[in-house]
Amino acid sequence: MAKVLAISSHTVRGHVGLNATVPALQHLDHEVWPLPTVLLASRPGLGRLAKHEPSSESLMAMLDALEADGCWTSLGAVLAGYFPSATAVFAVVRAIARIKATRPGLPVLIDPVVGDAGRLYVSQPTAEAIRDVLLPMATIATPNLFELSWLTGSDLRDPAQVLARARELGPPTVVVTSARQTSRVVATLLIGTDRPIEREMRKREDVPNGAGDLFAGLFLGHWLNGSSSEAVLDASLADLDRVLAASAGRDVLQLAALHRDEGA
Repeated sequence: MAKVLAISSHTVRGHVGLNATVPALQHLDHEVWPLPTVLLASRPGLGRLAKHEPSSESLMAMLDALEADGCWTSLGAVLAGYFPSATAVFAVVRAIARIKATRPGLPVLIDPVVGDAGRLYVSQPTAEAIRDVLLPMATIATPNLFELSWLTGSDLRDPAQVLARARELGPPTVVVTSARQTSRVVATLLIGTDRPIEREMRKREDVPNGAGDLFAGLFLGHWLNGSSSEAVLDASLADLDRVLAASAGRDVLQLAALHRDEGA
């Protein structure tokens, strides 16, 4: 079991952000310290857009308090996802740098949440801060195809380009979600120190938001449990597919499916 500092959005209703990554990590027996970058009543698209955004000073105060309490020495990993502002990114980067100084080699998974479906859904300064100062802190990055394209300034038209840009992104391990899609399958591509690994998963229709957040938590959780990169990818996708199959046509991800046997 590892202690994981997880930094992302939190919703009251809808399993996105921390509401997806925390259950995924806990399912895999890890202790999670969740720190919200923004609080939402419901996930975008599900209900009214009511939100509270802590100031960067508040985020720094929370992180400084954890550091003062000596928490960094016991950390096993950091996961960072959604940020509402560039100042929030800078506050967290400051803390990650201090954590890594205390814990050299600590796994840091960055899910660079900047957009999807051909558009940014954070501000340009926020996306640039994620690209320029947060992503270089990562040992693992999990961009979707649009995010990889935006982060590398590339128009990705074929698998060879996707592979090349993923290798150039920077982190030692990069997992590109939705790297390739057809009407029937979605492919995930893993690039690490060994040969590239691609896995196809059945394309599930009409699934609610949050699959990327869930996958990031599952991948880090399996990674911390000591499996090979290939085994981590396979286990994470199997867990994800089980949830997506149960969630088709529903308003929110059905995370109870994580606890069902694969054959059930």
